Amino acid sequence: MLLLLVANLIILPVAISFFNDDLSTRWIAFNCLSDTIFLIDIVVNFRTGIMQQDNAEQVILDPKLIAKHYLRTWFFLDLISSIPLDYIFLIFNQGLITVREDVTVNFYKS
Repeated sequence: MLLLLVANLIILPVAISFFNDDLSTRWIAFNCLSDTIFLIDIVVNFRTGIMQQDNAEQVILDPKLIAKHYLRTWFFLDLISSIPLDYIFLIFNQGLITVREDVTVNFYKS
């Protein structure tokens, strides 16, 4: 998980900055795989036991208590960081290009 995180922190900005036009199938597959793993990590964290505050030898395994603890601590940070913004921007960007082409065509038809 740490290796994947470091790869995303280094490779993703470099690829977007310098190789945006040359995105290969391997790059897209790596990006999809890493986004999926980070989203699965959120689900796994809802089922991972937590150490009891009073007694370090006791592990809480109650799913409701685990979920409550996770929602209060790391959930929102994990969720925000796991949203695949590149695909969301790509979808909206293609929609804007389509709208711009329609406006241009309608402008020339007038």
